[in-house]
Amino acid sequence: MGSEVERPVPNNGTHRITTLLALIGRTEGGIGPREASRITGIDRSAISRIFNQLELLGWVQEVGERGTYTVGPEMFSVAAAVRERDSLGRAARPLLEMLTDRFDETSYLAVRHADHLIFEDRVDCTQRLRYVVEINEPFPIMTGAAGRAILSALPRDEATQLIASALPSAVSSTTADFEEYQSELNRDRSLGYAYSRGGKMGSRRGSDCLARLQRSWQLHRGTSYKCANR
Repeated sequence: MGSEVERPVPNNGTHRITTLLALIGRTEGGIGPREASRITGIDRSAISRIFNQLELLGWVQEVGERGTYTVGPEMFSVAAAVRERDSLGRAARPLLEMLTDRFDETSYLAVRHADHLIFEDRVDCTQRLRYVVEINEPFPIMTGAAGRAILSALPRDEATQLIASALPSAVSSTTADFEEYQSELNRDRSLGYAYSRGGKMGSRRGSDCLARLQRSWQLHRGTSYKCANR
């Protein structure tokens, strides 16, 4: 009764096409049918046919002489149109650039989506040793200083409810209980920013993070910069 029912993964033409488009869009330098088949499990010959069709439509383009495909002009056009409507991203970009120029550390834009946060943009520093966080991938809402900055900007009742649901899986050994985490949030509210040192991001440790609390957007976000321990 209590177990979740697994949803079957669709195995049709639409699913294959969207899977391959997502793979190409996220793979720097392009990808060939053989590697795409290894990653997705889709038949290699089917991938070749889909890539050929998508190339005719402008969604992908072949580069080099080894059958490698990368993002085509139509995909770039659609992505640019979607990005253009993102007023939050446009507003935050100059702030990220300012932080990176001033401190020479990579800056991220973290945005709350329901009970997760997503790093939607970043400006890279020039340091050879960098701390990299996946862009557009969901993380628990309590992740790092960025998560605390977002939670601190929420109404207290809403933040408390989110913490209670996320606490068992999201909190590292340095913030092992509800009261301690609430105490950290109160400190962040008082300071106006959140700071973590040597915290945990997914499976990684060893980052420093400073995140500013922002309340001016309905969709709460934290602008943060991170550095690897040097």
